[in-house]
Amino acid sequence: MRVVLIVLGLVLIGTGGAIWFGRINYPTEHEVVKVGNMSAELTRERPVPRWLGGVTALTGLLIAALGTRYRR
Repeated sequence: MRVVLIVLGLVLIGTGGAIWFGRINYPTEHEVVKVGNMSAELTRERPVPRWLGGVTALTGLLIAALGTRYRR
């Protein structure tokens, strides 16, 4: 259990860092023009908000710290 918590914490820290530096994006689609049955859509890549990366990294840090304190 201890190793699992430490590894999960490290994964969350890495993911949070990637989000913080803008490396993870998500697509959004918007309908631009619609004429009859035909339509045109615009797909745009948007970065995940930086605050979410900070929260993810801090959560990973707490989980990794709990993993080092876990005794069994």
